[in-house]
Parts: sequence; C-alpha cells; structure tokens
Amino acid sequence: MHIHILGICGTFMGGVASLAKASGYKVTGCDANVYPPMSTQLEQIGIE
Repeated sequence: MHIHILGICGTFMGGVASLAKASGYKVTGCDANVYPPMSTQLEQIGIE
C-alpha cells in the first residue's frame, strides 16, 4: 500500500510517516516548507 502525506515536515505528520514506513508501507509526502531537522530524518529512513 502507498501512503502520501500532506504536510509531511510537520512534527506530527513526520512521525506518522515514520510509523507507516516502519510498518512496511511505501510512504511519500509533500509540504510547502521542507526544512531540517525533519527533512533530514525523513531522507534517512527513505521517505521522499
């Protein structure tokens, strides 16, 4: 299953993305403002 998350660089949505990825889902996302540290954390776990 593929999950696309809007506002992925927010603290809550980034956490949801990490949990979904750890559960085996393909995860992508978008955000108006992509910035570290969340963008770096998402890249490290393989989320685009």
